[in-house]
Amino acid sequence: MVTIIDVAKRAGVSNTTVSRAFTPNSIIKESTRQRIFKIAAELGYSPNLSARGLVTNKKFVIGAFFSRIHTHMSTYLSTIISDVHDALPENYILSVEGIDRVTNFDFQVKNRFDGILVVSQSTADDQFIAELSKSNVPAVVILRPIDATNIDNVYSDDAAGIRKIVEYAARNGHRKFGYINGQTNYVASTKRAAAMIKTCSDNQLSLDKDAIIDGSFNLKSGYNAIDKIIDLPASKRPTCVVCASDDIALGAIRRCQERKIEVPKEISITGFDNISYDTAITPALTTINNPFEGMAKYGVQMLFERMDNHLSHNRVKIIEPKIIIRDSVADINEV
Repeated sequence: MVTIIDVAKRAGVSNTTVSRAFTPNSIIKESTRQRIFKIAAELGYSPNLSARGLVTNKKFVIGAFFSRIHTHMSTYLSTIISDVHDALPENYILSVEGIDRVTNFDFQVKNRFDGILVVSQSTADDQFIAELSKSNVPAVVILRPIDATNIDNVYSDDAAGIRKIVEYAARNGHRKFGYINGQTNYVASTKRAAAMIKTCSDNQLSLDKDAIIDGSFNLKSGYNAIDKIIDLPASKRPTCVVCASDDIALGAIRRCQERKIEVPKEISITGFDNISYDTAITPALTTINNPFEGMAKYGVQMLFERMDNHLSHNRVKIIEPKIIIRDSVADINEV
């Protein structure tokens, strides 16, 4: 069995240096760390996290708690899991859980993780977040704003994203808009819908109430909702439909194709998230880049700082989303 002593001997360093190489945020030259990793891989050595945990009082497990985990998870949620996993140090395990399945906080959560990243979509998660705060579990909430004195918060400015994409469409000549929202109990849905209404009002753009459809953040929702908008009388029918997520937009485009309605020639459609499938369809989707990677990166960074420094105050990071211009919005200024 290969031990830390064997790695240290081959690398020409002390046992302590090898241990530091496998410990996150330890003080060691990066070149030395990478050389030790290479030698460890050649020898087939892996650190004994259980044994180290007895000494450091660490479990080397980070919990990622989502509002809910279900079989038809939206595409962007799987993207977040991947981004969080990529942001973690290599010697940490990511445990993905659903807040909706927590029935005994002390048994299922407390003392099981070194830290917890909460990917929260709904205010229904507030009780769980309050339990984390009360128990002083190192935690960071991403995706939506929260109010907690000892929990950090990272989220994107949803209202700014909607404003950017509506104003872009307006510059391309669109004056009549429709909107397909996600489920109304999600904070993102509330903020994006409010921003849609306000932006249209501020810019003297038409947004008929019959062209506002509540749905869910999935393909089926967009597929079903676009029929209601397309079938509106000409006086109410929008030239551009803004969707609260890319999944919704992709479903809407699919339905338009089935009905032989050309996008964007006959109707323009936009999304929100910038998922990987956006460039795999025709037309490629104009959307808002929801900075999942940035939220995951800052969230993990802030979590480890909180774990190491036992901070008593909360920190907030707001990330500005960017518009991604592709082919699904027509320029009708000359029409």
